[in-house]
Amino acid sequence: MARKSDLNMLSDVVTVNYLKNSYLKEHGVSFHWWRESETSMHRHDFYEFFIMTDGATRHELNGDTTILKKGALVMLKPEDAHQFRRIGERSSIHMNFCVSPDKFYGICAAIGADAEALCAQGARRSVELTAEELGYFTTKAGLINMLMRRGENGYASLISAMIAQMISVLSVAGGDELKGYPEWFKALLERIHSPENAACTARDVYAMGSFSPPVMVEYFKRYTGKTVTGYLKEMKCDYAREWLAETEMSTLEIAGHLGYDSLSHFNRVFKEYASVPPAKFRRAVKAGRAKAANAAGEKRAAIRREEGAEQGANK
Repeated sequence: MARKSDLNMLSDVVTVNYLKNSYLKEHGVSFHWWRESETSMHRHDFYEFFIMTDGATRHELNGDTTILKKGALVMLKPEDAHQFRRIGERSSIHMNFCVSPDKFYGICAAIGADAEALCAQGARRSVELTAEELGYFTTKAGLINMLMRRGENGYASLISAMIAQMISVLSVAGGDELKGYPEWFKALLERIHSPENAACTARDVYAMGSFSPPVMVEYFKRYTGKTVTGYLKEMKCDYAREWLAETEMSTLEIAGHLGYDSLSHFNRVFKEYASVPPAKFRRAVKAGRAKAANAAGEKRAAIRREEGAEQGANK
């Protein structure tokens, strides 16, 4: 592996010209799957985004080496020198999106992203996607493949839209720490926590928001430290704790009110959250209240005995 100080002196690092790519030349964007395990060290005169969808690879970028696994999203800017190298006998697959410089800045301007900040020295240009985010991008990639195979129009616009989503994800993930929620996020949480939305799903949350699923996931991770799915699980378990303790609803009824089709699934989720199954939690609450009531009764009886003794002594 070349040292950082030696990279610019390497004469065998090939620069890939976007004008030699017919899709990039015509549309400013291109897409393909990469299933080979290794590449030579090379540069681009365009921007590149790739998402690992299977396996693992050793990625050398500007003299640094990292191990990339399934779910890694990486952005490369022009003149970045990089290569993929096999890890033992392991293979890897990633989806690759390329965008010309003019198109990149145009997309950033369209979505309000700061292109200069994204490309600045030390800026975060990689992120680990959740399974939910990866599924979203993989589904869209399948649609692009279908359109391209059929020779139908629209694939270039879809590629541009996916690049916009990746730029948004990286911009949100690389943002500064915030002291509090913005107003739109507070309003969203209030809506989610309203009783009529106790059974809402991640899909419902995306419909309530103004961003695509991957971007919403990044906002939730940024503001709450949780994914949308993780946040909803905790919210529903909080509801379940309250209803188990304060109502006579059966566990099955509670599971239904919270949107769980399977009682066993609800029991498993609640046990992960509370360390005990719902029925045991309810019994513990009732036992605790009975014990507290007995203790309070004994205390009142002791006070009455003391008062009676004092009155007898005063006579």
